[in-house]
Amino acid sequence: MRLETLRLIRRTREGLKLLWESDEKRVRRKYVGELGREPNLDSPATYTEKVLWLNLHHRDPRLVTCADKYAVRQWVADRVGEDLLVPLLGVYDDADDIDPAALPDAFVIKATHGSGWNLIVPDKRALDWGDAKRSLQNWLSRNYYAHKREWQYRDIPPRLIVEEFLDPGGGAIPSQFQFFCFRRGEDRTILVQVDFDEQADHRRDYYDEAWNRMPFASRVPNAEREAPRPERLEEMLSIARRLSEDFPFVRVDLYEVRDRIYFGEMTFTSGGGMSSFDPPEWDRKLGDLMGLPVG
Repeated sequence: MRLETLRLIRRTREGLKLLWESDEKRVRRKYVGELGREPNLDSPATYTEKVLWLNLHHRDPRLVTCADKYAVRQWVADRVGEDLLVPLLGVYDDADDIDPAALPDAFVIKATHGSGWNLIVPDKRALDWGDAKRSLQNWLSRNYYAHKREWQYRDIPPRLIVEEFLDPGGGAIPSQFQFFCFRRGEDRTILVQVDFDEQADHRRDYYDEAWNRMPFASRVPNAEREAPRPERLEEMLSIARRLSEDFPFVRVDLYEVRDRIYFGEMTFTSGGGMSSFDPPEWDRKLGDLMGLPVG
């Protein structure tokens, strides 16, 4: 099915969803389904409530720029330098315009206007391009906002970017570190999320800026072993601070590959604002790190 036909079908369905249920009603319903309680969006106090409040009320156009996986590249280049950008192989409005034969043996394709819409190709010989193109066209036909109600994605142009595959060697996957950047007045705090064995026995831990392991879990269990301190942690923390300084909360993802740091993405509604915590009081403790805009 051609892209324009897919888009017409999707826009009709998405328009009906938006008419049937407001953003607030939608996120409240999903929050109850995910966490089993009503969120307090009138006086938000927890991390999850504040993320949802920001999503519903904070209309900073810079969020749109930074959530756009293509437009954010210029934002990153201006603030921390273009050396952190994964080399770009192409930008496309239609998957039909991509010639896989012209791409290297390994590459990554990302949809610019959503979350999790990534095609990772470590070996082109094993790729079924017909299946892959159907997925890409499906992503291009959709408005991520209509499904998740994460505002910053609403007006991002649907595009595909092709980037080089970050290969650490030895069949491993790149080491990714997710920096949760909080601001409350002049106080700024960063916590680092580290994931293990995501394709098998998924585990996750959080560390403070001094690389002390935090005593809570979120969404998946803690790992049995501590993660080694990244060699370039201080440099990554500095990058995360510079990229996050304009926002009350954002998650900045960075990769460490062959002694180099690369930028991944910026996320303003990590976990959709519906992450569970164990012990549950950490939802409130993290919420205390985040101030909300006034006016």
